Amino acid sequence: MARSTIMLAVAGSGKTYCIANHLNPTLKNLVITYTKQNVANLKREIKNIHGEVPNNTQILTFTSFVYRWLLKPFEPILNIGSGAAIITTGVEINKEPEPQRINGKPNYKYFTQDDYRHYLYNRKYYSSRMSSLVLSQSKKVKKIIIERLSKFVDHLYFDELQDFMGRDFDLLLTFVKEKKIKLFAVGDFHQHSVSKSDFTASKPFSKKGKSFISKDEYKILFKGDVDIDESTLIKSRRVPEEICQFVRNKLKIDIHSSSTIKGHYELLEDDTRITKVIEDPSIIKLFYKDSRKFNCLPTINWGYSKGDTYNKSCIILTKTFEKLFDEDFSYANLSPAQINPLYVAMTRATNELYFVKEKDFKRLKKKYLIV
Repeated sequence: MARSTIMLAVAGSGKTYCIANHLNPTLKNLVITYTKQNVANLKREIKNIHGEVPNNTQILTFTSFVYRWLLKPFEPILNIGSGAAIITTGVEINKEPEPQRINGKPNYKYFTQDDYRHYLYNRKYYSSRMSSLVLSQSKKVKKIIIERLSKFVDHLYFDELQDFMGRDFDLLLTFVKEKKIKLFAVGDFHQHSVSKSDFTASKPFSKKGKSFISKDEYKILFKGDVDIDESTLIKSRRVPEEICQFVRNKLKIDIHSSSTIKGHYELLEDDTRITKVIEDPSIIKLFYKDSRKFNCLPTINWGYSKGDTYNKSCIILTKTFEKLFDEDFSYANLSPAQINPLYVAMTRATNELYFVKEKDFKRLKKKYLIV
């Protein structure tokens, strides 16, 4: 059996349950995810299975993990740009670092990597540059960091693997390849580049010259003593087979269902039917963006629905997907940044899923805009 396991899942297949069930409560475990909401979900699932969160198990956001385990304990020996032995007071999560260029012109407020201010703001780490700082350390310092981690942690878990992008993904790869660390990671590749945050990496993974890569190219990145499991979590417990089949046919994403519910999906084109669904408070309306501009509550953006489960939902399609229901619709010329948010939106409903074309919604749009 390989030292590390990468489990590629589909939406609603029970990724959180899988981690909680795999976790050995007698070992020293670190469970890492991206958002506080996911931390709460993991704690709840672990309590359901084990009765409580074991004393020797920590559940952290990735930001907290990097700060508490990889940076803070080593500040006396870290090189932070031009500075050394700088003692920090926390992580800056509200302010983004200055970009190198603005509108194509050099930004005089930008600090290069050889300046400690590239990484710090008022003695706090920029959250988006912490992984880069760890990776920039000397081999000797990185070896010390890994040795401490392997000494105090038996098993390292990563939830929502697809959310690790840019330098965060590069840092995660160092743990995958590290012989002293046992790792278990779960994620849905087709949900990458879809974030409940407004900040995402423009280039998700380590592939020079490409903004996006295929699933096969993604798997190749995990070199070393690694098992890649694509079969255990291929069935969604949330999404009915009727909707899964539609996703397979249109988006060519291999998702199946273990749900016993007979699902229903439908394209609404008649104004009366559209109005009835749009004004139904039991149906979640999913807009590509700017959902807060509409009074037909409840509403949410496609990407912001990630992780949610609804009984019924209605997707307002963008012009890009105007021909989704046509027989000759092709996803071939679309990027993952276009396909993945729709995949997320389409896999939220447990029962009924409705679609409205942008041109049809426009006829009624004025009625639902918040003035």
